[in-house]
Amino acid sequence: VLVSGIHRGVLPALQYASSIAPDNVTAVYVDLDSETTEKFKQKWQYWGFDIPLVVLDSPYRSLTGPLLAYIDEVDARYNDDMLTIVMPEFVPRRWWQHMLHNQTGLLLKTALLFKRGRIVTSVPYHLER
Repeated sequence: VLVSGIHRGVLPALQYASSIAPDNVTAVYVDLDSETTEKFKQKWQYWGFDIPLVVLDSPYRSLTGPLLAYIDEVDARYNDDMLTIVMPEFVPRRWWQHMLHNQTGLLLKTALLFKRGRIVTSVPYHLER
């Protein structure tokens, strides 16, 4: 499960991932800023998530590079299994606002579509206002 913070979309994504693979769920966070990452790790512990958290270093502040490398590594480790990447995705109130948001998620989904044996699932959460 890709996580960018603790927000309303994370819990349903974690619940969904746990429903399809209860014993093999990992949350993945990319460290773009060490101060923000430390705060995130503290919040993760505070909220008591029982799902392991993997923090990926990104010295060049790239989100997709470290994620794709990690997914390749996990895929190689479990090469006979189907790998499901779960992404929380917020849905803005108006359809045209969607074009302004979620571009990183779209880029990542596109990169993952061309790899065999990978399933990419979006778990939508709707913005109220």
